[in-house]
Amino acid sequence: MKKAIVTGGTGFVGKWLIKELTRKGIEVIVLARKCPQKEEQVNGCSVRYILYDSDEYERLCLEEQGSVDAFYHLAWGGVSAEEKNDCDLQLYNIGFSVKMLEFAGRLKVGKFIATGTVAEYSMCESIMDVNARQTPNDMYGAAKTATHYMLETRARILEIPFIWAVLPSTFGEGRRDSNIITYTIVSLLRGEKPRYGDLMQMWDFLYVEEVARALRYIGEKGITKKNYAIGSGIFKPLKNYIMTIRDIIDPALPLGIGEIPSYSKKAFSSCVSIYDLTKDTGYIPEVGFEEGIQRTIPYYREREASYAGH
Repeated sequence: MKKAIVTGGTGFVGKWLIKELTRKGIEVIVLARKCPQKEEQVNGCSVRYILYDSDEYERLCLEEQGSVDAFYHLAWGGVSAEEKNDCDLQLYNIGFSVKMLEFAGRLKVGKFIATGTVAEYSMCESIMDVNARQTPNDMYGAAKTATHYMLETRARILEIPFIWAVLPSTFGEGRRDSNIITYTIVSLLRGEKPRYGDLMQMWDFLYVEEVARALRYIGEKGITKKNYAIGSGIFKPLKNYIMTIRDIIDPALPLGIGEIPSYSKKAFSSCVSIYDLTKDTGYIPEVGFEEGIQRTIPYYREREASYAGH
């Protein structure tokens, strides 16, 4: 792979994907709603930023036609808990995704890789089968599900090589929403006791650098018309991960496990099999949860210190 286009390149996973691609000498073009700059060098490779609604964006059809190996569509608004059920925003995401697929078709890209989420299968009680019927429980998961089927169908009609990659519960430096990992780390760093349900759900977390590496592998070796689940392949009760974070920060700190009533009597899991991903691409996770958390905590510690200094 020599050249890739990325939407959502200014977001959490997108920034790490750019680092991963450029680390391998791959030229990157970022389509963004807001551009931090026109161009920069990352790992010695060119990263070009283009507003997707600009004249320059339209000229890409002529300039880059036939030269883009992979088009990664990560852009998605309304991932935070506060916006997941914003119907208008989620409907916009669906339409924008189809627009990006059609644009990729005009560019004659080698592969169009769109990213799904384990939230599509949030009512699953065992290991998720990404080829099975989805069971979302919010508009974000439902919109991702709708996007999957619309892109898959549209790609078949337009004969665009298409892959759907289901992203896992991802953590790492740069994530800023109030997911359970962020909530736990920040609460403990502030000396506060985080509170939870019983945390008996089986879960799979993956460090963001590993997610980016898996996406590169899919771009290089993934088989079109397939769905790939990205994960660590290691499943533990959610409370085990939380206790690991606490022990790394300070084993003496209290955890409020079981202090919040569970919303369901069933323990829904977030675990995926990476068998197909490993078989087809050779991807095997290298950074485990504990090492990833040890890398992540200093990022939040620095943020907390910065906030305290204002």
